[in-house]
Amino acid sequence: MAFPENVLKEGACLFLRDILPRLLWGLVSAGVALIKRRNPFLWFIFGFTFVWASLIVIAILPVAGSRRIFPRMRVFNSHTDYHKRVSKTCPYCGSSVVIDDIPGSWICPECGRTFIYSGDGTVHSNSGDYLLPQVEWIVKLFAKLAKRDGVVTENEVRQVDRIIRQAFQPDREQLHQIMEIFNEARYSSETFEEIARNLAGTTGWQRDVLTDTLTALLSVAEADGVLRPEEEALVRRAAEIFGLDGVYETIKAEFFDRTRPEEVHTDLELCYRLLGCRQSDSNDEIKKTYRAQIKENHPDRLISHGASEEAIRQANIKVAEIKSAYDRIMAARG
Repeated sequence: MAFPENVLKEGACLFLRDILPRLLWGLVSAGVALIKRRNPFLWFIFGFTFVWASLIVIAILPVAGSRRIFPRMRVFNSHTDYHKRVSKTCPYCGSSVVIDDIPGSWICPECGRTFIYSGDGTVHSNSGDYLLPQVEWIVKLFAKLAKRDGVVTENEVRQVDRIIRQAFQPDREQLHQIMEIFNEARYSSETFEEIARNLAGTTGWQRDVLTDTLTALLSVAEADGVLRPEEEALVRRAAEIFGLDGVYETIKAEFFDRTRPEEVHTDLELCYRLLGCRQSDSNDEIKKTYRAQIKENHPDRLISHGASEEAIRQANIKVAEIKSAYDRIMAARG
């Protein structure tokens, strides 16, 4: 079946007048996209659809750099210029990589491997032995808080471990390094206030990060089932340093609202059982039992009998648990 001559002429005119220029705009846009390391197929479609407008847009866009990996806790620095892009050398393949001036993990577009860009402008290989600065400060805060009442309990250590694993997802080497930092910080000369200020400065005083840190501190302080006044005083001090003292009570209320009434009831039953009391006992009877338990399990008795360090450590944990149970019971009784 032959098409009429006038139809063929109109089709050819339409192709030359409309479709061919669009194809050319699409090809030019795709070519520029290739130069700028962007998707040429996508920009071919843009060029075909929007003609000259797409070429203007792709011409304005910068050359695509590496892809940003957003960790669970973002890294901020008070000296960071978030509108600035910097060129760094990949520690693996040596190629030049253009990235945003934001500390954290980045992927080299040439070799595909992940490297660390720190807040001081240096680049590190992701070898597993490098920790971002804010992780160290947070761990040190946990250590100082857990040590505040004199004894670091097993529950507090477990809670710190849980927070670190969930927030930072460290590998085995990093986790070992974190626990070393935790143990050393318990006896270091650094004060809680100094560590809190360093953390705030490292994070660039980002409100959401510092709010999450306060919530984590509350969870560590309450790991034994009761929020002791001396530990809460430290958390309040952190809130003041972070500039969040005005919303501390709100953060605290939101944290404790997550505990269901049945969980509180179960915790109290465990406290009575640990202390060796009944819920029907009077306050005086509970206090008498508490003192007897402390006297019986006090580590000084073991020291006088030449007990091993492990036995003394377990005694310290036991005494802390007894004290926590007693405080929780008396707090519930008002």
